[in-house]
Amino acid sequence: MLYVLTLTWNACDKLTKLKESLLPALAGLDYTWLIKDNASKDDTVAVANSWGGNTKVIPYKDNRQNFSEGMNFLFNVASPADNDYVLLMNNDVVFNDTTSIKAMKEIIDKDPKVGVVGARLLYTNTDTLQHAGVIFDPRFRAPNHFRAGEKTDANAERNRLFQVVTGAVLLTKAENFRNICDKNKSGIKGMDEEYHWAFDDVDLCLSIKNNQEKKIVYCGKTNIFHEESASLKKNPANRLFMNHNIKHLFDKWEGRYVIDKDIYTQDSRYNLYRE
Repeated sequence: MLYVLTLTWNACDKLTKLKESLLPALAGLDYTWLIKDNASKDDTVAVANSWGGNTKVIPYKDNRQNFSEGMNFLFNVASPADNDYVLLMNNDVVFNDTTSIKAMKEIIDKDPKVGVVGARLLYTNTDTLQHAGVIFDPRFRAPNHFRAGEKTDANAERNRLFQVVTGAVLLTKAENFRNICDKNKSGIKGMDEEYHWAFDDVDLCLSIKNNQEKKIVYCGKTNIFHEESASLKKNPANRLFMNHNIKHLFDKWEGRYVIDKDIYTQDSRYNLYRE
């Protein structure tokens, strides 16, 4: 079973566009799409409830949970078996093909050492890269999207190993997700809830890579648009917690990741993934 987990707030139009492209991309797969609506004031709940089928909407009382808390909430509702798949999915993405999810899933299916698969993402209605993996910058010792703002090309379409990929479209197994963090105040095992809308996906990948000794693979064979942080543009709560998030990331992981921007930039064949 594949569980697709999506958080949304006042974005009925974006969620509808996602649905129109996502359902064809899920055709032939055994899936459930769980949507947590964070007290939207638009028609999200009514519209999404009308879709029926394998789509389930869970109305929540407010918009106070952060990304990790929201994803853990949905994961807990899903209650997946260890070998089930979990696909984190932002509400502001659009699939331009019906093969992207299957290409991501195939990587995990063929290689049991893979713990996470991320996706090539393009800024909406462009051929400009929004995400082609995540690297660590020597200036700030912090993560950044690799090649963000550059035109996509053959190199961006190659599968590649990274330490981190974005959580906007991220595939893993339930067992991996469940073992990221077991110290959350909510009592739910999953993503580290101490992060507030930033670096939570970085922590997810570093945990699965370092603590579970799994590979993090960027899939270049995907064709997906991503508006990038659509909900946060309406409610930029992440800015209020940026210093907290950076400190928590450094306290937890500094010295356990590699400053790797230069080597990726200088060598287009570095860490190409071959199963």
